[in-house]
Amino acid sequence: MNFHRKVFLILVAFFLLLSSFMFAQNIKIDSLKRIVETGIKDTSMVITLNALSKEIINTENISESLIYAKKANELANKLNYKRGLAYSLKNIGLAQYYQGNYLDVLNSWTQSLKEFESIHDTIGIANLVNNLGAIYYSQGSNAKALDYYLRSLSISEKIKDNYNTAQTLLNIGGLYAEMNNFDRALEYYNKFNEYRNQLNNPQLTFGYLMGVGEIYYEKRLYDEALNYYQEALSSNKIITLRAGNLIKLSKVLLKKNNKQKSIEYLNEAYQIAKSNNQQLLVVQALEGLGEVYKQDDFKASIKAFKEAETLGREIEANDELRDIYFGLSNTYALNKDFKNAYFYKNLYIAQKDSLFNLKTDDKIRGLQFNFDLEKKEDQIGLLEKESEIQQLKQKKQQGVIFVSLLVILLIFLLALGLKRRYNFIKETNRIIEIEKNRSETLLHNILPIETAMELKQNGKVEAKKFDSVTVLFTDFKGFTNFAKDLTPEELVSSVDYYFSKFDQIMEKYGMEKIKTIGDAYMCAGGLPFPTIDHPFKMILAAFEIVQFIEETKLNTKDTVSNLDIRIGINTGPIVAGVVGTHKFAYDIWGDTVNVASRMETLSHPGRINISEYTYELVKDVFNCKYRGEIEVKNRGIMKMYFVTGIKDKAFLNELLMKKNVG
Repeated sequence: MNFHRKVFLILVAFFLLLSSFMFAQNIKIDSLKRIVETGIKDTSMVITLNALSKEIINTENISESLIYAKKANELANKLNYKRGLAYSLKNIGLAQYYQGNYLDVLNSWTQSLKEFESIHDTIGIANLVNNLGAIYYSQGSNAKALDYYLRSLSISEKIKDNYNTAQTLLNIGGLYAEMNNFDRALEYYNKFNEYRNQLNNPQLTFGYLMGVGEIYYEKRLYDEALNYYQEALSSNKIITLRAGNLIKLSKVLLKKNNKQKSIEYLNEAYQIAKSNNQQLLVVQALEGLGEVYKQDDFKASIKAFKEAETLGREIEANDELRDIYFGLSNTYALNKDFKNAYFYKNLYIAQKDSLFNLKTDDKIRGLQFNFDLEKKEDQIGLLEKESEIQQLKQKKQQGVIFVSLLVILLIFLLALGLKRRYNFIKETNRIIEIEKNRSETLLHNILPIETAMELKQNGKVEAKKFDSVTVLFTDFKGFTNFAKDLTPEELVSSVDYYFSKFDQIMEKYGMEKIKTIGDAYMCAGGLPFPTIDHPFKMILAAFEIVQFIEETKLNTKDTVSNLDIRIGINTGPIVAGVVGTHKFAYDIWGDTVNVASRMETLSHPGRINISEYTYELVKDVFNCKYRGEIEVKNRGIMKMYFVTGIKDKAFLNELLMKKNVG
């Protein structure tokens, strides 16, 4: 399933989940609060508290909504008011959903479902089952989501709740579409069509038309997809939904080689999205224009792609950026500008790899969610079994008093032994957990997290090649002679003081510390996850190191010695991996590393010396002073530059804001 349909289906599922809240009676919050302030403790107060919680959550004040939902829950429990208890648990779960606590949501809504079942409220049951299905769907548990959706559908059909039936049919259709089972998806979408006219709900109808259109697009039945997208466009009255509809239509028209109409739709989508601050849709419209113009109008295509790239970076539209880089690379290649084509091809590959890592993280998150849920269900099952055992014991105690007393004594002794055993196991597990966390922390201090995970899983780490990495070396001038006059304690204290600050700076800019050798410090940017901003951030980190050294000289501490530092930087390909089986270490190799070391050796105190390779990447952002061609050991003549200051502050500010540096 492509990205755009995935986003659309999630939005549909979320809309259906919240529809019962969004169209509830608009009760004024201040009026409800005045009723609550009366302090009356009856079932009407429970209803008021639940209504207040539901109304407040529409203002996105999640914390306050949760407070009132819990007050309703507490009062409903005291009054044994089942219906109020069911709705309070439902509202608690909704607040937890907004907070992202999905296991807590399942717990609250499962309890709410039980309360609705106890009072035989079939409408409440159908709604809660549908909501539970949406939770499983959002966490990637499609099988469980389908089970709940089908149960909700069965209940809704029996009680002739046409609205909930229609919602659930759309949910099931969307779920099957995500699993690429298009025939089953169309089966449920067609069932929804039976309710379409009698409900006359524009939002549900729009979701149906767009969903079916997307299925036909994926099946490459472009005439059918065009019909459904056009019907959605003509029937929709909500302006904020129009831009996405137009973009879908333009893609179909491009497939049918109707470029002129595709351009008209994309331009209209662009204007609507821009007017309504729908920035993601602006990016998609521009990317579509770039694709349409690619064959016939090189300048227009590049202009659209570039504008899309700028906004895409600003809002971190990662999937769109991947497609934009791919489109730019192909457009430049068609124009025989192979230098730019190669540049954007590299950006495309890096973005694609980054998205792959994010999708892998999402899969891991889904597996972890299922594991945590199963563990929690097992705990609940154990508690229920313990409760049953206790009830049996109580029944037996009502028999013979003597036997009861004897049983109580035996249970007491058994419980005492179990408690001691429990405490022993608990303490043992606590110690094991502490040691495990200590080992994890130590391992992550030695290796990057990705590398540490690979080592734990496979027992070894495969070497990896990175096409573009920036390497930095630092070294203290005259450190060997200087160290002779220091005690061991003073020497270690000084080095630790400087290197600890270097570690903080590298962590701030997302650089990876590789190792220290004596008074030399080595780090790299652009690994273990490939990025395109590492040369700029590495130079910013170098500036901060130089500033720190100068500030230390002005604010000298008794335990810290004043030192001058040389810095050298180079960019290029490297190989990274873990060496050794005992006292292993993460390291990098290659000519790029050797050149970076030479840049440091030939630098001056307090200066940042960069190679020609790095200079070509950063020359438009930083002011650099050409040093000329200098003889380099084992390398011959090389060009070098001192970085003297910042040229494009706006670019760097935007770069840092995206990654929240500082």
